[in-house]
Amino acid sequence: MERDCRRCHRPLDPDAHGNQKMHPHCAYEHKKEIQKEKYPVGNNAKKFIQKNEPIAARLYKLDKDKKGISVYKAMEEGFKFDGPTEKISHPNKTIYMIENYGYSIKESPNGPLIIFYHVSELQLFNKPPGGAL
Repeated sequence: MERDCRRCHRPLDPDAHGNQKMHPHCAYEHKKEIQKEKYPVGNNAKKFIQKNEPIAARLYKLDKDKKGISVYKAMEEGFKFDGPTEKISHPNKTIYMIENYGYSIKESPNGPLIIFYHVSELQLFNKPPGGAL
């Protein structure tokens, strides 16, 4: 009985393993597609996150009282604002999440300030009414 590849629907080699369902190159392409579906963030975005995350952690520790750090100082430290973020809306501010850290921008007379948050702090925003999780 002739078996067909699940991907390209051409016949498989008759001498192939009994459980083979695709040609080797079709299986490779199929795995790549699944990876793209499961992990939509590409390599450039991953690199951005890997570079920005430790900088955000360091700046977060510098500003424990949440007064804010100059945006220019954050940029001097190497923090980048042009990468992928997840936006969290809050009544008083918008927080841009990188991965485990997020930030919001606040205007001040001395220039814009950036306030960093850890994901554990932001769980307070996501609590349902009544405070129970």
